[in-house]
Amino acid sequence: MERIRAVLEAAGIDAPVPERVMTAMWHKWVFITTFGAVTSLMRGTVGDVYDTPGGPALGPAVLDEAAAVAAAAGHPVPEEERAATLAVVSASGSPMVPSLYRDLTAGHPTEVEHLFGDLTDRARDFNVATPLLDLATLHLRVHQRRVGAPAAGL
Repeated sequence: MERIRAVLEAAGIDAPVPERVMTAMWHKWVFITTFGAVTSLMRGTVGDVYDTPGGPALGPAVLDEAAAVAAAAGHPVPEEERAATLAVVSASGSPMVPSLYRDLTAGHPTEVEHLFGDLTDRARDFNVATPLLDLATLHLRVHQRRVGAPAAGL
């Protein structure tokens, strides 16, 4: 990892090496699935969702589900990281969308199985309820079928 970090930093890319790589990966997974579920389910930017009646409750609810799976896997998300994720998915007027949303709205295949299918499978293994993430997974799997891309697990 240090050699990769050195190459990236020589190219001008900040590449810190986390002390606990697996935990950092779980926390990134929680962020990506929260951001992706909020925008993809509602088919809108963060601001579109947040600025609609009922919208402000969605980000925290999805984050709670994803964070519960990470915690069950032994990688609880610290409060400061939860707050940072909420700041991204709870910003009035924000035009932000993840690449998953851009792929979805452009009619391209998505990373549904890598991001959502695997997480919801693990949630079931840990006996963690994830109704919103399950809904996002189903929504994205339907899209995959519609665009002719195979979705694993179907």
